[in-house]
Amino acid sequence: MKIEDSQVDKELYVQKGQTKDVEEAYYPQFVYSWMNRILHWIRALVITGLAVTGFYIADPFLSPGNSSDEFIFAQWGAWHNIFGAILIASGILRIYLFFFGKGSTAEKKSIKDVMSLRSWKIQLKSYFFVGELRKKGLYGPLQFVTYSVIMLLILVASLTGFMLYAHVYHLGFGGLIYEPMAVLTSWCGGLANVRLIHHITMWGFLIFIPIHIYLVIWSAVRFKHGALDVMFTGYGYHLKKDLKK
Repeated sequence: MKIEDSQVDKELYVQKGQTKDVEEAYYPQFVYSWMNRILHWIRALVITGLAVTGFYIADPFLSPGNSSDEFIFAQWGAWHNIFGAILIASGILRIYLFFFGKGSTAEKKSIKDVMSLRSWKIQLKSYFFVGELRKKGLYGPLQFVTYSVIMLLILVASLTGFMLYAHVYHLGFGGLIYEPMAVLTSWCGGLANVRLIHHITMWGFLIFIPIHIYLVIWSAVRFKHGALDVMFTGYGYHLKKDLKK
């Protein structure tokens, strides 16, 4: 059977269906630009760096020995600040691409799935091997809500990070943001609470990461959408069923 599709620019992968009258065809679709893919891996690397340096700052496990010229804590703190700045910059750019980026229409369509009770039922049923995952946008409703929560965690981690930064570095950027960050610090109940909130957000990332990796692999096996490939190639695969002629 010849299948014509103007949007297909890669070889079509066809899997025989369970009936004689239907073929299940997986059509490649370009879903992630090179910029989105780069930002994904940048966030993955800097969050790992933030976790390692953050745990050291919370409980230093290295000491300079007998030398007074080694500022190990300051070095780890500096790297933590650098990773944090990269995370904030990449997060802002990712939000911009979501709203204004070329080819982001499929992502924005996912909002319709979030507002649809039927889409929630379809996704949850598919996780229990009942039917296929059908969605209007790029993400299923649970996936979209989860990613939105992660972006919210990044925002909270960034704000609490700014509060802690402004109370250590009083010149330059720290001095510039000191007044508004002092107000936010008081709203949080003091620096101790700010540190606690900052620490909790990191545990949110650490809980999300293994679940995310597991579900990516599981989805690749379950739905055959190329979930493992998409952040390398930019292409996902979507099922269409066509009657045989």
